[in-house]
Amino acid sequence: MGRMAGGGWSSLSADLLHEISGRLSSDADHLHIHQVCTHWRASTSSPAAWRPWVVAGCRGCGSGLYPIRDYSLRLPLDGAQRVDVGALPAGLPYCCGASQGWLALVDHYGYPTRLVLWESLSNTEISLPCLENITLIVLSGDLLTSSSDWVAIAGQVQGPVRQRTVLWRPGDATWTMLNDQEAYEIDTVVFHEGKAYYIDIMGTIAICDLNSGTDPKSIQIFLSCLVVPNLCKCDQHHRQRGVHLVSCKGELLVVVLYWGNHPSPAEVYKPVWASNQRLELHERVMNLGDHSLFLGRGDTFALSAKEFPAIKRNCIYYADNPHHKRYWISVFHLDSDVVEKIPYPEELKETRTNLRTHAWFCPRTPVLKQQ
Repeated sequence: MGRMAGGGWSSLSADLLHEISGRLSSDADHLHIHQVCTHWRASTSSPAAWRPWVVAGCRGCGSGLYPIRDYSLRLPLDGAQRVDVGALPAGLPYCCGASQGWLALVDHYGYPTRLVLWESLSNTEISLPCLENITLIVLSGDLLTSSSDWVAIAGQVQGPVRQRTVLWRPGDATWTMLNDQEAYEIDTVVFHEGKAYYIDIMGTIAICDLNSGTDPKSIQIFLSCLVVPNLCKCDQHHRQRGVHLVSCKGELLVVVLYWGNHPSPAEVYKPVWASNQRLELHERVMNLGDHSLFLGRGDTFALSAKEFPAIKRNCIYYADNPHHKRYWISVFHLDSDVVEKIPYPEELKETRTNLRTHAWFCPRTPVLKQQ
């Protein structure tokens, strides 16, 4: 101890610093360790790409009822730089979902014979029973830390405008249907306090109790479409751009996005699940503190700007459907009601790939450059 104190923190060995940096869990920690001194900066790896990223993919059309096909991971910035996560599992070129730092991969976008969850940093693969025409897969927890205490929910195409939701637990031979009634295109799936919540593009919210000893088919239905249109008090009514669910700091939130020049283009509420299947939205959340929300197809989540220096605090990041390829991510600043639009990448405008933002993807741990 005396020798280390005499030399100061800058005398720590490169091997020890490298081991310490490998245990850091946030991008901010890796940023700070590089700011200590030249020796620390030379002995540790910096993030190869700040988190989170977007999964950009090609569909048969813009509808979320079509499975995603070819895909790439990209930074949510102007230019949309592509991110390399290493060699993909052989024979699984298509992505059908991203959740909890895992990618759901298949060998065919419509009629797969293999369905695998893949975590790129550990190169872990978990095989699931196959499903046809999968449009999304959302996980309740991190598979590497939750052991068998997790579930997967998938959306599956049923006819021209409908989907059904199915559930799988580790050890199950097949998927279990959650709701006998088919839903429209599913926008969001959220797990919160032992329940699964999902909402379709018509604003129908289904709640499923996943606690042990209960029937996962026991579904409560709430119609946000009876409540959300009445939130706008403007002289000229504004249409909803989307209604999403997200969990932030232990609370479940409802986010309402508006088209046009609404004075508050994004509003956040604490929902009340009242009797007779009534959703009530009375308490509005004006400030998320250091957190920001990430909304897209399927999985949604909240991140702290203190841990993820690439993001701005108190914002809503929305993975957009890029109409006419003008922009593909919108950032709603809750403190100023300003909407920042990240333009559609110029390099992709020149191609015919019709690449669209599909979902947000946040790797479990920082992805570091190789020294």
